[in-house]
Amino acid sequence: MRKTMMGGAGLAALAAGVLFIGAQQATSENNVCAPREDLVAQLDAQFAERQKAVGLLGEQAVMEVYASDQGSWTILSTDTDGTSCIIAAGEGWDDTFTTQVGQGV
Repeated sequence: MRKTMMGGAGLAALAAGVLFIGAQQATSENNVCAPREDLVAQLDAQFAERQKAVGLLGEQAVMEVYASDQGSWTILSTDTDGTSCIIAAGEGWDDTFTTQVGQGV
């Protein structure tokens, strides 16, 4: 389970995890990027995060939200060539509201 928001230390830890799986990785000042399938597999293996939402970011990218039952969450942006970048991550995900809306509350 993640202990901090994805700042410098958290981002570095996740970057190390991506390197561990052997993904060819590109990093910028704020993002960790790798092939989508590698990042999704790593989110599942390290944090048990599953896709909770998806939406289009124009015609060139897709945004996905992944979250775990323990409350960790990650937002990915994936471009048309299949490269995903982690744009935010943290703790305290609560989809109670979504569940209640789905139940007609």
